[in-house]
Amino acid sequence: MADETTTTEQTAPGFSWDFFLAHAGADLEVARKLQAELEPPARVFLDDSDLPLGVSWDAALAEALRSSLIHVILISPRTEKAHYEREEIAVAIQMSREDPHTRRVVPVYLDSEGVPSVVPYGLKIKHGLTVPDSKNLTVAKERLLKTLAEIRRYEVKKEEVVAVQREAVAKITGGGNTEMLAGLNEVTRFVRPLLKTLLVLFVISTVALIASLLLPLFEGGRGLAATVFGSLCALLLAATLWLTARSLSYAQQIAQGRINGG
Repeated sequence: MADETTTTEQTAPGFSWDFFLAHAGADLEVARKLQAELEPPARVFLDDSDLPLGVSWDAALAEALRSSLIHVILISPRTEKAHYEREEIAVAIQMSREDPHTRRVVPVYLDSEGVPSVVPYGLKIKHGLTVPDSKNLTVAKERLLKTLAEIRRYEVKKEEVVAVQREAVAKITGGGNTEMLAGLNEVTRFVRPLLKTLLVLFVISTVALIASLLLPLFEGGRGLAATVFGSLCALLLAATLWLTARSLSYAQQIAQGRINGG
């Protein structure tokens, strides 16, 4: 556990909480115990202890959900009648659909040897944990911290990508010719192999077009050959320009935090 502890000392970039614990009111004691198991090294939101007095609890819970990296859903026979927990589950599922690479929803089935036959909508397809005895949460703690460490490494990498793309966009929009070329080279790095292939094919097609216009070999069907190779050149050039423009558009969205940069 030493390695996991060192990798989870800080909350993932852009998030205030590592875990959000959703639970039925009757399962509060289990939620408190799990929070105590995970803290430290993780930061765990539990409404019982982390909801400030006097705030509008609905808005505060919604904000805590948005700013939590992993949503841990405690499932028990009491969950069916826990209306607020079921709403939290729906919100968590929606967030994971919108950002599946970052958001994680982990159902934890309390006092169960397997997944119950009936679970809240959306959780059935989520890989979760079964806790045969809710008095012993050691395994759940270890698995959750391991998952957190993996996601945090991804989040750090994503932040690095965002920073690089932001710098590249700045070079393109505000730099000189040299910086603009460096910026374009950076924003197209994800599609560079495809761009190289298109450019090679474009060069080959251009050479073939020139040959069809000049060499006697094509004299009989020069017009047809020129049309074919000319059309291919135009198509390849259009594809290259479109891919470059698309990469720049994605880079701008990543730099602005509008799409996942990982």
